[in-house]
Amino acid sequence: MRLIELLLDGQDIFEAAHDVSQGGLAATLVEMVLRNKVGAYISLSGEALVSLMSETPGRVVVAVDSANTSTLGVLANKHQIRLTKIGITGGDALSLNEASISLVELKSAFTTTIPQLFGQ
Repeated sequence: MRLIELLLDGQDIFEAAHDVSQGGLAATLVEMVLRNKVGAYISLSGEALVSLMSETPGRVVVAVDSANTSTLGVLANKHQIRLTKIGITGGDALSLNEASISLVELKSAFTTTIPQLFGQ
């Protein structure tokens, strides 16, 4: 409930928001960069790196303009939600730690390769 309240309170500052419950963080990041047609530079380690495939309900990835970072922090404190900054948006690729794939390649893999593997 606190997360929903945070999302409602902050809806004016979010450039994008996506839940992590289906496909985990990896699928969420792919869907977000493809939908918004902008790359991202993501840095993960430890627990966050393990969460790439974890379909944990109650987690959301949000994107905010850097000018709204402090506002997001205030809202998170108000609703007692822990924030973890995992990266920044920009460019034409999804980069995770040392690995990177262009949005063009990613779109091809996401829209053709994966469905072909599953006979769709």
